[in-house]
Amino acid sequence: MISNFRKDLAEVLTTAWPMMLATGLFSITLFVDRSLLYGYSDSAASAALGAGTILWSINCLPIGICGYTSTFVAQYLGAKRPERALQVVWQGVLLSLVFGPMLLLIGFFAHPFFTWIGHAPHLAEQEAQYLVWLIPGTWATIVASALVGLFAGSGRTMILLYADLVVTVVNGLLDYVLIFGMFGFPALGVRGAAIASSIALLLKLIILAVVASRDFRWRSNLIREPREAKSELTANSRSEVRDLLKWDWPLMKRLVHYGWPAGVSVVAEAWSFTIIMMLVGRLGDQAAAATTLALNVNLIAFIPLVGLGTAVGVLVGKYLVQDQISKAKRMVRSGLLVGIAYSLVFVILYGGFPDWVMTIYALDSEPERFEAIRPVLRPLLLFIASYCVFDAFQTVFVGALKGAGDTRFVLGGHVFAGTLAVVSGVTLNQFGWEGLYFWWSIITAWIVLLAVIFTLRYLQGGWQTKRVIEPPVVE
Repeated sequence: MISNFRKDLAEVLTTAWPMMLATGLFSITLFVDRSLLYGYSDSAASAALGAGTILWSINCLPIGICGYTSTFVAQYLGAKRPERALQVVWQGVLLSLVFGPMLLLIGFFAHPFFTWIGHAPHLAEQEAQYLVWLIPGTWATIVASALVGLFAGSGRTMILLYADLVVTVVNGLLDYVLIFGMFGFPALGVRGAAIASSIALLLKLIILAVVASRDFRWRSNLIREPREAKSELTANSRSEVRDLLKWDWPLMKRLVHYGWPAGVSVVAEAWSFTIIMMLVGRLGDQAAAATTLALNVNLIAFIPLVGLGTAVGVLVGKYLVQDQISKAKRMVRSGLLVGIAYSLVFVILYGGFPDWVMTIYALDSEPERFEAIRPVLRPLLLFIASYCVFDAFQTVFVGALKGAGDTRFVLGGHVFAGTLAVVSGVTLNQFGWEGLYFWWSIITAWIVLLAVIFTLRYLQGGWQTKRVIEPPVVE
């Protein structure tokens, strides 16, 4: 039993740690963006949070759909059908191209929107600039999400780690140059941060596309079999590239059928969070800036858990399609153990040493300015410490449910919890419950509720009978 536990934990960690580091690097990218913008001005940091949240709440639907290729790839490879895995990735790429014009249209209405929701003119202007210049990088991220599914679903997560490492380094260097105006460049503030991110994300897309092109030429890259078993695939793969790169409407419909609930569930969560952030923004620049800094710290604790959830989902999909349900459960248990251990580090750090954590922001700001925000920020770190472990539960179990194809329940859970959080907050607000810490209490209760919902669904076991690939493929 101990031997099996060690093997299961090793398998989960082998798949998960590059994903956790890759998503962790993404959180560092956002952290650097917002920290440097905070050094530029309070309004710049608030604008990046507001506009970034809006844009994410919009693009998480196409990313959710196109990125769901990871589950299809895992299940197709589990069924030993590498050609179908590549075909579904290509359908995701084709689908991602459709969303570009939509993003351009959103950019056109950015400034009127931020003005309409009641933000101060100087903040609305900066939010619009950040959103518009981040659109190229956002579109690149949507396209790349289909390719991310290829590498995550096939267990080659180191490729994603290397790509995100490049993004983090390039974005950090360009941020410093373009935000503050170094080496002869003008100081562009929020616009510079958005341009830096877009360039870095376009570079990530290029890297993944180059590596993925090798898979389409050599299908054997996806098969972990002895060299003799790969020879026929290798010999035939070049002549079949055109067959893989074609429009497959039934397969695309299947991807959308299972992917849209996964995407909309993230939309529901993102929009609920966006509404709360917009309400917090009305409390003034200091409350908005403190929330920005706290969420910046929260990213480091939360986003790597998303990578862990993705890894758990890939392993669940792989073993379900092979009818190894008990092993799929063991992957989830091991993943949950990793998530809890990881989260406890931040419970201790944020809950026990909040003043030390806050010194990160004191390094690049005026002492008087930071001391004014310190007493507002400190309690927010304690809120984060209180819900870290619950985040681990909900991300691991959501990953398992998505990996099985139980995306409609995931959608329902997020819609219910997010709607309840917003409606409860707004209603209580009418009865005198208000202020920054009130809204952070709502956020904490919301995360706890998500953890309870998805834990109960996992224990109920309905996910065990679900598959996303067509029945004839499963032998």
